[in-house]
Amino acid sequence: MGCEQLGDYAENLIRRKARRLVGVAGLTASDVPDLEQDMKVDLLKRLSKHDPERAPLNAFITRIVNNHIATIIEARNAKSRDYHRHCSLNGQVTANVDENVEMAGLLDAEADGRFHRAEPSHESRVGLAIDVEKAIADLPPDLQDLCRRLMKQNLTEISKKTGVPRGTLYERRERLRRHFADRKLDKYL
Repeated sequence: MGCEQLGDYAENLIRRKARRLVGVAGLTASDVPDLEQDMKVDLLKRLSKHDPERAPLNAFITRIVNNHIATIIEARNAKSRDYHRHCSLNGQVTANVDENVEMAGLLDAEADGRFHRAEPSHESRVGLAIDVEKAIADLPPDLQDLCRRLMKQNLTEISKKTGVPRGTLYERRERLRRHFADRKLDKYL
């Protein structure tokens, strides 16, 4: 079922619900088209699970849309993603009684090590690569394989491709972390 087949009920519900989210959890009018699209995609993914014997289609659609909205709000209100904490560095703040300056001008690049970090030298990078290869070579074969796979894939992908349960992979990843920490390489993980 494509977007054009959602029907008037779903289209109107999604449009109405997306507009009602403006002002909630930091969402603005410019977010409305994205919200509508996200709701449509989610609904299209779940429509195949509709069982007409359990609920009428419109009730199913309403539940899916409402659950998606709850998930959006929950994610935006999560502490780690608190939309209140974000502000523009172009915003004006009062530096002295008589002057306003942009927040970006107040940042001290020298005091904050995240800015203008010196690039490591070629020798440092080569030395690090050698140290990492030695640390990997010291691992048993199963952990060597996991380590090399983790450079390109996440644990879920590895689990699917290898058939090893994710719980087992989580334990092995912790062993890898301890192994690299013992060699003072944990900051590169």
